[in-house]
Amino acid sequence: MENILNAFVFPVLPLAAGILIFFGFFRGNNIITRRFTKYFSIFYFIYAILLVLNYNTNFELQYMVQNNDRVFLGFDILGTLLSALIAFIILICVMVSKSTLHKKHRLYYSFLLFFESAFMFILAAQDFYLFCGALFFEIFSVYILIANFSDSKAHRTARNYLTLNIFCAIVLSISFALLSAVFLKNSLHPDMINLAESGYEVSHNIQAVLFFALLIISSAKLPLFPLHKPLSGVIENSCPHCCFIFLGEFILGFFIFVKFAMYALSGIFVSFAPAAAIWGIFNILYFGILALGQKELKKSFAYFCFSQTSVSLAALASLNTDGICASVLNCISLGLIFLGLFLCYAFAIQIFKTSKLPFMGGLAAHAPKLAALCFILTLAGANTPLTINFVSRFLCLLSGFSTQIYSQNTIWICTVFTLLGFILGMIYLIKVFQNIFFGINENNMQKTCDLLRHRWAALLLVCIPVVFFGAAPQYLGTLLSKYADMIISMFLI
Repeated sequence: MENILNAFVFPVLPLAAGILIFFGFFRGNNIITRRFTKYFSIFYFIYAILLVLNYNTNFELQYMVQNNDRVFLGFDILGTLLSALIAFIILICVMVSKSTLHKKHRLYYSFLLFFESAFMFILAAQDFYLFCGALFFEIFSVYILIANFSDSKAHRTARNYLTLNIFCAIVLSISFALLSAVFLKNSLHPDMINLAESGYEVSHNIQAVLFFALLIISSAKLPLFPLHKPLSGVIENSCPHCCFIFLGEFILGFFIFVKFAMYALSGIFVSFAPAAAIWGIFNILYFGILALGQKELKKSFAYFCFSQTSVSLAALASLNTDGICASVLNCISLGLIFLGLFLCYAFAIQIFKTSKLPFMGGLAAHAPKLAALCFILTLAGANTPLTINFVSRFLCLLSGFSTQIYSQNTIWICTVFTLLGFILGMIYLIKVFQNIFFGINENNMQKTCDLLRHRWAALLLVCIPVVFFGAAPQYLGTLLSKYADMIISMFLI
């Protein structure tokens, strides 16, 4: 029951802090507002780490299913890990906002915390109605942040994002309403626990409708072709202090797909797994090629992100322990690496006053600290040993060879295409790093400053877990292996 109590307190804390800021508790004092948000984010991240360290590895959902409890909130292992990751991302964004946020401080910090609260409610929600309510709240918070704190074309980007995500959320809500009617008819409460336990009694057509709804909302957030355009616009127009938006979307799309598709709709997902693998591999190659062909830095980075996040879908489709561990670890590693790389690129864009790659170059001589930290993150993104991304990619390839749902020839073909996608990503990162820091300086930049102290500290904090978990992956591996074994034994067998 301690986990259920934490699942209630943990999402409520940022909601309460956001309400204090929004209703003017620190009215007229932007410095105190920022400091309050920073210290709250530090406390909240420490709280999240303590939740992970003290988590009972006897899976909480398993406890609730076995005891037939009626529970509205409760973290599982995946939700606990992702909550710590998003708390860390929010903390970094608050740190860099010191020199990048110049307007509407009260609105930004309040909706930043509202977004965090909605995200945590989604991670912990077991009740269908609570899940949908938190999802609409998250979409609305993101819309406000995009519309007010993005670069040019912010309103068009926000409108495109809102239109697609509201449509997906409405489709999902209708699917939950159909499922709730079936549950209420059988005197069952419409929640995740009963869906996982009694899903086999639900009509196959209703399960298919729910799976389709979950698939489109995950495809819009992860994202997958052809629903990638709105999130691409978000990345292209994001400022450093708003990068948590697209990172949160990636993480949320992955979580929704895993939680519902593999827990409760595992029968449909097993049938869909080959198509998911093909879809994931297509995305890896398609977006990888597009990233290499772009001259605009943020747009090319968006395509690179889409390519690499699709690795998680391909790994999940293997339906084995290595694949589930690899997909979760890949989500965590990419969240950290994307955060660091986007900040590095955004700081470089601010220095050059342009995001066009041909007009960027020679920055290493002027900003050696930025070059050094970006080099570490580039190596991590390029799957260098002793980084967290190397471990996740190795497990992704291992999962393909240990799967039982494909023939041996199919495994070899999928592995070759996946490796090609990895190579495209490595080429992209090396090309961009060389262009920005050692390319020809066509702007004739004479004088600039290196990283400010708080920016250097933020990037250093991102680099530490990237290297630490690469050198000591067992700290995450123990939790993830137990989580994967639970899913396979309870739902996929």
